[in-house]
Amino acid sequence: MSERSQGQARPSGGSLSRRGWLILLTVYMLALIVLGVILEPSQDLWDGLLRIFQAPGVLISDYAEIGGLGSALVNAGLVGIGGILLAQFSGVDFSGAIVAAVFTMAGFGLFGKNVWSIWPIILGVALFGRVVRRPFERYIIVAMFGTALAPLVTQVAFGFGLPLLLGLLLGTLAGVVVGFVLPSLAVYMLRLHQGFSLYNVGLTCGLLGIVVIALLESVGLEVSLAGHWSTEYSRVLGIALLVYVLSMLVAGLVLARGLGRIRRLVREAGMLPSDFIESHGAGTALINMGLVGLVGWGYILLAGGVFNGPTVGGVMTMVGFAAFGKHVLNVLPVMAGVYLGSWVLVWEPGQAGPLLAALFATTLAPLSGRFGPLLGVLAGGIHLTMVMRTGPWHAGLNLYNNGLAGGLTATLIVSVITWWSSWREEHPGRERRG
Repeated sequence: MSERSQGQARPSGGSLSRRGWLILLTVYMLALIVLGVILEPSQDLWDGLLRIFQAPGVLISDYAEIGGLGSALVNAGLVGIGGILLAQFSGVDFSGAIVAAVFTMAGFGLFGKNVWSIWPIILGVALFGRVVRRPFERYIIVAMFGTALAPLVTQVAFGFGLPLLLGLLLGTLAGVVVGFVLPSLAVYMLRLHQGFSLYNVGLTCGLLGIVVIALLESVGLEVSLAGHWSTEYSRVLGIALLVYVLSMLVAGLVLARGLGRIRRLVREAGMLPSDFIESHGAGTALINMGLVGLVGWGYILLAGGVFNGPTVGGVMTMVGFAAFGKHVLNVLPVMAGVYLGSWVLVWEPGQAGPLLAALFATTLAPLSGRFGPLLGVLAGGIHLTMVMRTGPWHAGLNLYNNGLAGGLTATLIVSVITWWSSWREEHPGRERRG
């Protein structure tokens, strides 16, 4: 869709040109870099970045603890800018999916992706496009979200004690190989959950990660889940994150000249693909991004959690997908389900696993948007039990562990609903007698 037709299609939602989105996203990524430079002296900043570049990066690798807060923020901003440049040079529009991918990449730049480990996977996807003779832009979303497997690159490069050059070569090769495989798998994964899990590539990367870890362990190479979880930067990150998401809300209100189409937006189920930028306008999408970001920020406080690399990354992912399926009304029931499940079961809401589960379980927002809040609460509770188990399956090589758990949860629930609907259609008489 052209910029002109976009502007005509959604005047009340506030339009923004492709150049406008390029500038806006770049500003948000540069803000992370500037804050990082301010918080960290130059030598410490560089030393921290080197530690980040050489860390295996498997879940959970909080770069604020590994390299320092400033270095983590700079790395996140650079990873996000990498996504922006990829979209810019590919010539694609800055759609809801691209915005979601950029913020997700930057968010995970705080705990698992670094500015060099993402590129072998992207190269692998590009090579797949060349082999099947289709343009790269057709697979750009898979390439951007496929960087969930970036820890495979750094784990092979630095985690097995290989000589430096050999490790870098094999790590890069491993990334290219999994990137090459991803596009063909992602299409079929979507059929499992029928668009009711927004992190479709997360499910794909999770299943591929299980295969990869099995292959590594079969030749005697062990990978262990990491345990880096910082607590010392919670106050400054909490304040910075609040300003970050409030700025989106303000920008949206200015661009849309009011609340725009937000009432219409929150009535949508949010199933894949739900591009809120295209359907409701850039201003309304930014309002939604700010509101959903506030929900994530508030939940961390409610649960008694800390603001660190992983939790801030979780909120940034929520913010990104607020342009592509999530809104206040469909995320809250799922988060409530995780919160209640944390109290009822053996965990506490503020613990690392349940806290991240609540933020990332919003991948299941379309379930509550389509079938109602009660099912959303149920989905959140089931997701919690799943995600606390799935991490060891791929040993943290898939950063989107909630994408794997969410995809499986959505597949389970949708399968039951589909069967029940079919049964009711085939047995109308029994339903009336009941």
